[in-house]
Amino acid sequence: MIRKKMKLSNVDKPMLREFDPTTIQRIKEGAYLIKVISETEVAARKCEFYSANSVDKKVAEAFKVEANKLRKLARILQSYYESITKE
Repeated sequence: MIRKKMKLSNVDKPMLREFDPTTIQRIKEGAYLIKVISETEVAARKCEFYSANSVDKKVAEAFKVEANKLRKLARILQSYYESITKE
């Protein structure tokens, strides 16, 4: 009974087809890139936090440099992500 109702409700909806291996790989790579980008941004924020709380100027500067490198990496990864998902 429920099956018949479900089939009737799905009659007008388009059927999904399987993705080709290239599309599946892009989806997986995009999901992985999103995780890496977010983790990179979190690490940059932590470096900025530690830089602000550091007493030693050399340590604070080292954290600032590392935060800048991480922000630059996040921008590069973001542009790569946008280039693979542009289609």
